[in-house]
Amino acid sequence: MTEPVLTLTDLTPEWLTDLLRGRGHDVTVSSVEARRIGTGQVGATYRLTLGFTGEHGNCPPTLVAKLPSEDELSRTTGKSHLTYLRESRFYQSFAGKRPMAVPDHLYIAFDDESHAFTLIMHDLPDHVQGNQLAEPTRAEALLAVDAAASIHARWWGDPMLDTLDWPNGTKAVPPALDGDVLLKMLWPAFCDRYGDRVSADMRSVGEAFLGKLNANAERRLSPRCLTHNDFRPDNMLFNPADSAKPIVIVDWQTTGVGVGVGDIAYYAGTAFEAENRRLLETELVHRYRDGLLARGIAEQDLVHIEDDYCRSSVAGFLMGVTAAMVVERTDRGDDMFLAMARRSAAMVLDHKERALPA
Repeated sequence: MTEPVLTLTDLTPEWLTDLLRGRGHDVTVSSVEARRIGTGQVGATYRLTLGFTGEHGNCPPTLVAKLPSEDELSRTTGKSHLTYLRESRFYQSFAGKRPMAVPDHLYIAFDDESHAFTLIMHDLPDHVQGNQLAEPTRAEALLAVDAAASIHARWWGDPMLDTLDWPNGTKAVPPALDGDVLLKMLWPAFCDRYGDRVSADMRSVGEAFLGKLNANAERRLSPRCLTHNDFRPDNMLFNPADSAKPIVIVDWQTTGVGVGVGDIAYYAGTAFEAENRRLLETELVHRYRDGLLARGIAEQDLVHIEDDYCRSSVAGFLMGVTAAMVVERTDRGDDMFLAMARRSAAMVLDHKERALPA
């Protein structure tokens, strides 16, 4: 049976009581207070603080609800780019099926026609969200790489992935809008909007990849796996004191099938200023490789990993450019997308022999 999609006002004490009782908690919810959390621009995330009649035992006093954005442009983008579909399908198809550093969810519903969705997750109140406008510590970066290795290894080279018609990069259905089309359409508008904030390096990389993104992607030779594709600090929650989940990866709206080290390149390129990335990136790639080996991935599968890391450098640049133009505009969003594009452009140029298209 298909679960019904609910709005925030539908998440009543009565409904939450039924949900929690269905998950084994003998409780009665008497009140619920919703407060917006996070910095997402395509989805709207809320912390639900619950009141109870009587004892609530080990039932969590807070939950997290994720719903479509309240902004019309962002909702339209979420539907047209299939971001709501992908996140919903991720939780329906992957989350909870094998151990991964992802949130534990209690409820997921998606409407195929409108693309409205409802996702209810366990809260992680002691975890701290990463900050895209700052830079991660080395310890945070190592946790991120370990999380990526654990996720990628679970579905490494799995042929089932390419039978799915909803992830980014699947072979089952060609993308409605590929990277070359998006960049050609949005790059001039991005330059016009941000003017002098578009650096010479950014302009050089943008022009170099016009019409060549797809060809660049085809040069990546490593086996394919389940990928996040927006693997950056804003989409990570940290709590080193939590031995079970010191890091949790959220916002699976860009779930894809592709070269796993692309997530590492995206992370390094978007999270760090050039000088700090240069100090860490060799360590990060080697740690990622070792993490895959420790999880049973064959060494022969990893011979192209450094080349594919370089060839994936442009991914963060592309996301910074395209996302800036298709979601609700905010001051923080402008700063974030420009930082992503600027940092990733520097990475492309650092590795230009392998990163720039022929």
